[in-house]
Amino acid sequence: MNTRAASIPVIAIDGPSGSGKGTIARRVATTLDFHLLDSGALYRLVALVANYREADSANEEDIASIAADLDVQFSADENGSEQVWLSGQEVSAELRTEECGLLASRIAALRNVRIALLDLQKSFRQVPGLVADGRDMGTTVFPDASLKIFLTASVEERAQR
Repeated sequence: MNTRAASIPVIAIDGPSGSGKGTIARRVATTLDFHLLDSGALYRLVALVANYREADSANEEDIASIAADLDVQFSADENGSEQVWLSGQEVSAELRTEECGLLASRIAALRNVRIALLDLQKSFRQVPGLVADGRDMGTTVFPDASLKIFLTASVEERAQR
């Protein structure tokens, strides 16, 4: 990583599913006017595109190729809800289906997919700063993050989410 990129602050937020990391990340990014990276959504996007293309999810090279070519942006609507854009098309609702989530879980286990997404994740580090939500953000993707937060929540709270 070049020193210029290293000077751009990153806040990495990690924690188990349902701990509130996405909600907190969006609020912090909005408050600070930072860019937002929802790493979990990237895996769901790969799953969505693989589904669109009827790709074989067991073919690691094909799925990694999809991951390497994602054109993605994150934003928030007027209510603060996350919006995910794939090649200029808003796809947030499609990403939250059970089918997409199940496929994303299988895809996230593929080593070459994780490698393909690493450069994309790092590319979100732009001025004035980045809030990165997801596993491995403060350890693998941005080990030099300015601030690393690990959220926890009770099983009951997580179940309500």
